[in-house]
Amino acid sequence: MMKYIAVLLMLTTVFTSCRKEELNPVATPEPGVWGQGKLLSGSFLAGNDAGSTVNMQLKWIDVNRKLTMTKQEIFITFTEAYTDKNGNPATANHGTKSFAVQDCKGNNEPVAFSITAAQVYNLFKSNKFDYGKGSVDVFGAARPDGKRFTTKDKFVMSWAFTSSEGLVYKWWSVSVVNGEVYVSQPDIAANASVTWSPK
Repeated sequence: MMKYIAVLLMLTTVFTSCRKEELNPVATPEPGVWGQGKLLSGSFLAGNDAGSTVNMQLKWIDVNRKLTMTKQEIFITFTEAYTDKNGNPATANHGTKSFAVQDCKGNNEPVAFSITAAQVYNLFKSNKFDYGKGSVDVFGAARPDGKRFTTKDKFVMSWAFTSSEGLVYKWWSVSVVNGEVYVSQPDIAANASVTWSPK
């Protein structure tokens, strides 16, 4: 019995000493951060672009305190509910565009900023979409100057963080963004977007 144990110990030593870490298929995990965005106040007013502003805040959170974010890029996605040529409800996806690149503050320190309806219009003013009768301007005759947005429109603000090492954090797992991890600690709970519609 002792002979078998000695052989097993020798084989274990040989196999573990011959392992090359560079051939290990499991990569060493990198540290991570997530974001928390909030709509603080304001709204987009249907038919009153000049008076339409939303006030936002965004912060990055690293509970392990291993990383430092230096830049945050803000993206806006614009979709529109409409009725297709067969009378069915449909959604026009007008895409996602970069709104601004901002300096970050420290870990868990929010940056406050505003988004106006005029700025969002300028991002998407050249967009076209085929609602079923050929491609047309999204902001055509049906959306005159000063009354460009309607209650059928929806906007989503999302973001990406860049670290001092050049790492970019843009996507997060469902378990993080749905609040399961830090549900009892709202100050460090994560989300991946903020949604609003004109009123």
